[in-house]
Amino acid sequence: MQRYGCFEIRTTCSSCGQSIPINGPSLHLFCTACLEEMTLSPDIIADFLNDFEEEYEGLSEGQGRGGTLMSGSGTFKYSYWRLEPRCSSCKKPLSIPEVQGNSIVRCSECNASYYVFSIPEWLQKLVPSARFCCAPQPLSIENEDSGMVIDEDSAKPVVMSCPQCAGVLSVSARSERIMECGYCNSEVYVPDAIWKRLHPVRKTEEWFVCFEGRNIKQLQAERRIRDIEEEKKELRKWRLKNAPKKTRRKFRSVLRILGVFIALSIAMSVLITLTGGDQQDVSELYSRFAPFLIIPIAIGIPIWLAFKGIFSSRIGKGRECKQALARLAEKHSWKHEGAEYKSSLGYINAKYRGTDIEIDPRDDYAIEVDIDDSPFYIKTEPPGWPHDGVQRFTTGDSRFDSLFPIRYATPELAERIEKSVDEAKVVLAPVYWFLDRWQQKLGRFKIDWCDAAVHLIPGHVEMLDSGNKYLLAEDIEPLLEDMVVLAAGIDAIASGREPELP
Repeated sequence: MQRYGCFEIRTTCSSCGQSIPINGPSLHLFCTACLEEMTLSPDIIADFLNDFEEEYEGLSEGQGRGGTLMSGSGTFKYSYWRLEPRCSSCKKPLSIPEVQGNSIVRCSECNASYYVFSIPEWLQKLVPSARFCCAPQPLSIENEDSGMVIDEDSAKPVVMSCPQCAGVLSVSARSERIMECGYCNSEVYVPDAIWKRLHPVRKTEEWFVCFEGRNIKQLQAERRIRDIEEEKKELRKWRLKNAPKKTRRKFRSVLRILGVFIALSIAMSVLITLTGGDQQDVSELYSRFAPFLIIPIAIGIPIWLAFKGIFSSRIGKGRECKQALARLAEKHSWKHEGAEYKSSLGYINAKYRGTDIEIDPRDDYAIEVDIDDSPFYIKTEPPGWPHDGVQRFTTGDSRFDSLFPIRYATPELAERIEKSVDEAKVVLAPVYWFLDRWQQKLGRFKIDWCDAAVHLIPGHVEMLDSGNKYLLAEDIEPLLEDMVVLAAGIDAIASGREPELP
């Protein structure tokens, strides 16, 4: 079912501050005051249309809303209504042809002209429910992205005389305000009357968009339902594949301890047998000495686990990690916080190469590096909660897909990723680069909307999950450097640039 929205939007010139109307889906605006051109981000127009679509059901015919939007692209004053196409002058409904195409409709009352044309391709991608537009000015025939056509009548040249030599000067809309006379080379100031004739002030006018089918929010909701079903299937496979590894890792230490106890028992039995003892003597010895073996082990394991956490930063790999953190902090004049506590490895919060970083080996993710606005949500371990505006993708690369059961990207990048394996590697180049360097040591890894974070084997899980985590001393600085490169690469992809990778 078709539905219509009426829009009035204007912004201000970034050069002179003059008001500029946006009387249609135009990316390029022209200021008639200073003759400067402005280029809008496609998201600006698309967001107004999508906001209207989201509110459409809550509006009755003729109702709408308005406001002011302040963004990095400028300040925009807008209004939109649930309203079918009408003449802005006499308010009479316009008769829109059933077969839409590039055409002109005229008001039956005042004969004003309105142009009906298809939604530009760039806008169709961002507002999938938009079908066609009805505006007081058409899109440029030469290039739909070039903006709205200037009134041809106002663009006709005007003839005037040079005040110095009376030579004939032809002034057009493209002429400078101060132009040079071709006869006497004098600089001639174009009078206000002629200048305004060639550059009439454009007022903000109504323009209309026809919508049909599901809007972007509904399409995203349907896609999210499909993504969840696909994710559930893959997570079941992921758990079946990884559960045995986790179980083995968790009970490996227990088996070692039991092995020591069994070895001691066997050694005692062999010793008694070699010294000539009989079976009764062996039983008596077990009954007498077993408590002295079992009780210390039963009590000693919990005590050992408790004290292991306290002394983990003072012995072995934990101590080396703490010392490496201290050297790194000293090298870059960073503060090694929490290092004064003997049981703590300490942590670093700093800015490095223009990026916020955090190094905390005892955290689930040892190193976290800030990302401005990531187009990805990728994670090696469930659960995951992707942010709005991303959708699940499959690369066709079994290594990548099995490593990341949680993998999402913005729709534009997801479409490119699923186009081919080669295209996926182009889009995911920073991630592939990082994996080539660290996958063999990778413990936990994620990229979300604001940062990239990582922890390595063996330090990301310690014996019996007792919480003693660390990074190998030799890995800390190289890992930090690569994480900063990874974050910069993802920022480049998000802004449409080629990432600079070593």
